Amino acid sequence: MKSIGALTISNDSICAATIAEPFTSKPVIKKYKMLPLPHGAVVDGEATNRNAVTGLIKNMVKYGDLPKEDVYMVYSSRRMIFREASFPEMPLPELRETLPFQAKDKIALPVNESLLDFVPIRREETQGGAFLHGLIVATLSNGVEHTAQAVEEAGVTIESIDASAFSLARLFSGQAVDHAAAVVNIGGNSTDVVIIDHTRLAYMRVVPSGGDDVTDAISNSIGVTYEQALEIKRHIGLQNVVGDARLEKAEEAIRETIAQLVVGIRNTLNSYDQQHAQSPVTEVLLTGPGSVLVGLPPVLASSIGKVVKIADPFAPFELSQEAKDQNMTVHAADYAVVLGLALGRRPR
Repeated sequence: MKSIGALTISNDSICAATIAEPFTSKPVIKKYKMLPLPHGAVVDGEATNRNAVTGLIKNMVKYGDLPKEDVYMVYSSRRMIFREASFPEMPLPELRETLPFQAKDKIALPVNESLLDFVPIRREETQGGAFLHGLIVATLSNGVEHTAQAVEEAGVTIESIDASAFSLARLFSGQAVDHAAAVVNIGGNSTDVVIIDHTRLAYMRVVPSGGDDVTDAISNSIGVTYEQALEIKRHIGLQNVVGDARLEKAEEAIRETIAQLVVGIRNTLNSYDQQHAQSPVTEVLLTGPGSVLVGLPPVLASSIGKVVKIADPFAPFELSQEAKDQNMTVHAADYAVVLGLALGRRPR
């Protein structure tokens, strides 16, 4: 099978990978490219400056970093909602047709302005008949459409668009073979918490906070530009700064914002564990661009009382020599969400 392009557009960058032998047992990452975006070009997954996004993607296509066809895109937003639900068993196309009526009392979004889907997790037999238990997925349609249009205006054909949480579930399912593990993907404005139990997707939530919120907190706290705040965040992280009042104030802003994020993650895990006492989460696989904050893993582990590991997104893949020469593994946290697009069954 020919190669596909895998693409994700975050608030700060565009990440693309060209992957050979997709949807097989061992896909091959041929090459990758990551380009920074000007601040504000994308907000919460939505391309608000489509010209900037389109221009960068045109450059990716021009220099062979992204094919024009067979491109699969992942979408992430704090406005994406997942809700568990059960429905009487029926063909999925029929079930999905009923979602605007079924979901209106389950999601805090206007149904007529949202994209809706249902993803079955398991089939259950009850005295009342067979039911499908799964997740209603909803997000505002404008965000997805504006970002997709920015890509298509660069001459790229999008085969499918997937939610980041499902891409992560496919990517890391093999790392939760005999236990339940939570993948925590810290993005720009949102954090995916995806729980995999014995290789199967069990639960997912979006925590409406991410790495960009930390940067904004620094900027507001000490009165610097977003770009300057980003450099300060990368430099000091959660280290104990002493002797520089300005940096001490910046670190305080980091700690306060991270504390709110950690509470959201902890509450999500606690909620799952209470409902699944027979198979609680035993470890967290940490990934995403916001996860590289210095000192975050031990702070998170201490708060949630679980083992926290840095996730390895490359385990299901082979790397071409070109990808190795590009030292792609340095960017593991950035690429986790996009690599799952090449795994599992080919989307229809």
